[in-house]
Amino acid sequence: MTSNWLDLQVSLYHTHSDNIGRAATYRAILLTEFAKDLPAIIDLRKLDRSAIDYKLQAKPFKATLQAYTPAALLASKAKDNVIEVSRTGLMQLDFDYDDIKDFDIRELMQCVFQLPFIAFCGLSCSGYGFYALALIAEPERLEEYATHCFEILKSYGVNADESKGKKPENLRYLSYDANMLIRENPEPLKIRHFKAKPATKRHSGISSSTSIRSGSNDVLNAGLIQLQTVISGHRWETVQKVAYTIGGMNNTLYLDDIKAAIESNTEFSGEEEKYLKCAEDCFNAGAKVPFK
Repeated sequence: MTSNWLDLQVSLYHTHSDNIGRAATYRAILLTEFAKDLPAIIDLRKLDRSAIDYKLQAKPFKATLQAYTPAALLASKAKDNVIEVSRTGLMQLDFDYDDIKDFDIRELMQCVFQLPFIAFCGLSCSGYGFYALALIAEPERLEEYATHCFEILKSYGVNADESKGKKPENLRYLSYDANMLIRENPEPLKIRHFKAKPATKRHSGISSSTSIRSGSNDVLNAGLIQLQTVISGHRWETVQKVAYTIGGMNNTLYLDDIKAAIESNTEFSGEEEKYLKCAEDCFNAGAKVPFK
């Protein structure tokens, strides 16, 4: 794999209806190519999302936008004739307006971006939703990784669009976000056990759709997701960091959530006791320096 994911090539299409595209790097698509579509994106974002016929109004604008395939470089994306050249190792996670309208979009983006395997977060072309690009360790298992991530996110009360991300030919419209979040060296997500375990429902409401809307719950949920997805090689430092940070929230009940997240991740199997003890010690240390 190239040293920087921004230099990986994907297929870029003049419009979403084209089946043959041209090779372009992520760097070009995210930082320069979008400029060609900026007038249409601006007009699209002027539309009233609450209008009954919003989707009908938006359709002609989207029809003019360029689109690309985040997961692969393709020779053809024609239905029943998808021809792959290579996969990028990037997986898109799309958060549609209808699924996240109860959240503060920027807070949710920040929460998702705290995951170490997230390479990018930015607004969708409409400006009402956003998407993330995740680096995965096994590009050939794209559908399994996407399904796993959908289930994990759902357990925390966040729904991603399950119609996007599973297939290499799944498209994204070019977009623009002046406050895009980019991590040049994300840690690849490595999933060893694909059967997701639902998060334990507890007092803090980590399965509730209200749990990461504002305030300290953003920190809590981001930390719990990190514990539930961390892999061997990063467990100790992650437990220390998350437990210490959440300890500073000065709520002793959150320690139960930390322990539940550790116990739900099979990467800790057989070694739970020492990591639970580490979490408790770091949590107590963090509690001595509470957030101001």
